[in-house]
Amino acid sequence: MKMRTLSVFVGLVVSTALSHGEERYEPEWESLKKHNAVPEWFADAKLGVYFHWGVYNVPGNGNEWYGRFMYEYDRRKKWGQDIYEYHTKTYGRDVHYHDFVPQWKADAFSAKDWVDQFEYMGAKFIGTIAEHHDGFSLWESEVNPWNSKDMGPGIDVVGEIADEVKKRDIKFMATFHHGFHMMFYPKPETSWLRPASETLVAYEDCEVPQDPKYKKLYCNLPYDEAQDLWLEKLNEVIEEHCPDYLWMDFGPRFLSEGHRKQFLTNYFNKAQELNKDVVVNTKGTYFPTDVAVVNLERATIEDIAPEVWVTDFQIGSGWAYNKDKRGSIDPRKAIRILAEVVSKNGVMILSAAPMAEGIIPEEQVASMKAIGDWLQLYGEAIYSTRPFVAFGQGPTTLKRDPEDEWNNYGKIKAGLYDLNSADIRYTRKADTVYAIQLGWPGPAENILLEVFADEAKELEVKSVEVLGSEETIKWKRVRGGLKLTSPKLEPAEGDAAIVYKIEVES
Repeated sequence: MKMRTLSVFVGLVVSTALSHGEERYEPEWESLKKHNAVPEWFADAKLGVYFHWGVYNVPGNGNEWYGRFMYEYDRRKKWGQDIYEYHTKTYGRDVHYHDFVPQWKADAFSAKDWVDQFEYMGAKFIGTIAEHHDGFSLWESEVNPWNSKDMGPGIDVVGEIADEVKKRDIKFMATFHHGFHMMFYPKPETSWLRPASETLVAYEDCEVPQDPKYKKLYCNLPYDEAQDLWLEKLNEVIEEHCPDYLWMDFGPRFLSEGHRKQFLTNYFNKAQELNKDVVVNTKGTYFPTDVAVVNLERATIEDIAPEVWVTDFQIGSGWAYNKDKRGSIDPRKAIRILAEVVSKNGVMILSAAPMAEGIIPEEQVASMKAIGDWLQLYGEAIYSTRPFVAFGQGPTTLKRDPEDEWNNYGKIKAGLYDLNSADIRYTRKADTVYAIQLGWPGPAENILLEVFADEAKELEVKSVEVLGSEETIKWKRVRGGLKLTSPKLEPAEGDAAIVYKIEVES
């Protein structure tokens, strides 16, 4: 059964009063800021997962921007040039993006299998991409005929993943990248109708099909209609599923403030009707941080943030599967980055990259399993923790990017993949402090936790143990902090990180 079409500026609930007597949100920042941006479940979750999967997987070359660069020879981006040349050589200039839609069959897709793998990895919220920049929706849509139920695989991907996730004690997430849809495909000069047009490539001899039957796929729409379509798509998913987390890419910056506020109003009111605590993020300043969590891409920050933030990393070699560049994240590095992020009040999201037919490549499955193996043993140092008085110590240099465009924290990329056993990250849960050593230091090595000579010097240490080890750990307070000795035998999965569990009394 299809979802009913929603009027753009009508809330999702007809009645004027909500079920528990709460005041309805209005499309004004003063009203929207009453929303709790970071519910406890999100602060506790620490790890989530979703996937990049769509029509772009049919060519399986380059990345999820294939639909743009098959039409645009971008001299600024090597991978843009590569996609254009690959498409020309492989398919010719008469094959268009819409021609790939019927070729996307997804015969091997199983929502249960995917969610099983994501759950074992340790994700506490699991999601699906709902729509990327390309304009192809992954749910059964009335407002967009270009959707995965009515075309291509014949699957309501969002619905099937949502149903499977909701059978478990896990939160559901949907990601929307479609704010950039109106600017994704190159446009002829005559349709240059977008704001911030310096990011829009326009061609008088534009190859993108202009036939009206393709207008919603290629967003050959006036700006106002494109904005309305952006909101209508969100309304459909909110009405049908009301995800616990609606993840937003950078595109909403190109939407009017009125449309952005109306989206939040619809989402928050529907969540309140269902008595759900929901999350939305902002990659920049298009939503105030009073109502949205700050999102960074493949990055960390300098120190403990006062508010919870979120970051995204790839499980595969790219966001989307590339048959010519297979690979997967080293699970040891993923675990170390997770500890780094959590120690600074962050939440980490991983994105899988399935193949067109609906199979997650074996190397990605292996990485997810290894992450899950570690979290099965040592997750108590991650889940439901909060930052300690200091995030950690160690020699690995994490430099701030002064040209960071997403937020004012100043994100850090350099050095993240170099974290090692000389680096320590701290988390805390009540009177338990966890010192996570980012790699195996070797047997009977001396470790000095410097925080206990500085920010935590007033804390009394009652006991120390290493999770996963039956050995008695030598420790004592010294002038420089808390001196520990690593176990003689490496704990299971300790090559990624080992965890010292320290009981304290303030």
